[in-house]
Amino acid sequence: MPAESQMALADLHTHTYFSDGTESPARVVEMAKAAGLAAIAITDHDNIDAFPVALPIAQQLGIELLVGIEMSASYDGLEVHLLSYGFDRENVVLQKHLSEQKARRVERVHTMVKRLQAVGCQIEAEEVFAIAGAGTVGRPHVARVLLKHGYISRLSEAFSRYIGPDNPGFVPGSPLAPKEVIRVIRAANGIPVLAHPIFLKRDQLIATFVEQGLGGLEVFHSNHPPDAVARYNKLANRLGLLKTGGSDFHGDTKEGLPIGTSAIPYHFVEALKRRSA
Repeated sequence: MPAESQMALADLHTHTYFSDGTESPARVVEMAKAAGLAAIAITDHDNIDAFPVALPIAQQLGIELLVGIEMSASYDGLEVHLLSYGFDRENVVLQKHLSEQKARRVERVHTMVKRLQAVGCQIEAEEVFAIAGAGTVGRPHVARVLLKHGYISRLSEAFSRYIGPDNPGFVPGSPLAPKEVIRVIRAANGIPVLAHPIFLKRDQLIATFVEQGLGGLEVFHSNHPPDAVARYNKLANRLGLLKTGGSDFHGDTKEGLPIGTSAIPYHFVEALKRRSA
């Protein structure tokens, strides 16, 4: 526990180049230190490889590093993202799921590229994989290829024109239902948390996910305006959910959102740790 924990802050939603971020795990930890944070979680998409890389840097700099991940699911045509904290990284159920999800994401890119080619974007899947490197491949990598070829003028345009929901190149990150992903998280003794609920746009589904084992809600997020924060804070209280929050930092793949944006008081981290103990 950091000294003066009542004043300490944490960012529990960050990404590295092990998924769709642009910064190294070490750099993310260094930026957290520069932002004055006491604790962070690296929550790469369907990937936990950054944790052992970042841990010694975090220990050296006096930053508490929580085990984290962001996992994809689908519900009624909607993309649902579930954060998880405090899980066993070596759990066989989790490891099997991540291996299968890695293969799904590769196939997803091939499907997205074919759909984009059909609407005139002449790009190749190999270009996307080259940008992703060893990390989890995702839509931001496709966006960077579209930008490289001049089909868009900024990365956000890729999501509004080509690869966001209801666009020609959109393919969900996973065909699995949230209850299946929640089951995987629980099997690994993790706490499943619904990420950025404002993007779901169907608050009534949150109670359904709670019935399926959801344990927390990302109340604070860099895309949550004050009225949304108030709404989700009230909802978390009513449903008995843990509250988390963070910047959703991706580096250069998204505009703004520096580490420390929407940082939360450390007592929320203590609550997470008590629940996972």
